[in-house]
Amino acid sequence: MTISEVLLVAGAAMLVAGIVVPGWDTARLPRRAVKRRLYWAATGAGVVLLVLGGLPDLRSSIALAAAALILMTGWAYFRTPNIKIGGRIHSADPPMREPDPPAGM
Repeated sequence: MTISEVLLVAGAAMLVAGIVVPGWDTARLPRRAVKRRLYWAATGAGVVLLVLGGLPDLRSSIALAAAALILMTGWAYFRTPNIKIGGRIHSADPPMREPDPPAGM
């Protein structure tokens, strides 16, 4: 395997990890907030790995990054409460638009 292939596989694995790794309660943050942060951190890391794996072909790198961002944003909107902008949760599913529960619940 070349380094590019390793980076592409690692990027894809990071995106999948962002979807499947559950959140957990902390003293300050509820489970949904932790999951949201894990999701977007894994998405960011996965996109960076995909861009690096697509190099030196810049067009492939940009296409991989755009596809990953579109897919992860779509997943977040239609399946999760992971899009929170300005304190408001955006989701296609009305029950997921409810505010985060207090920490420890």
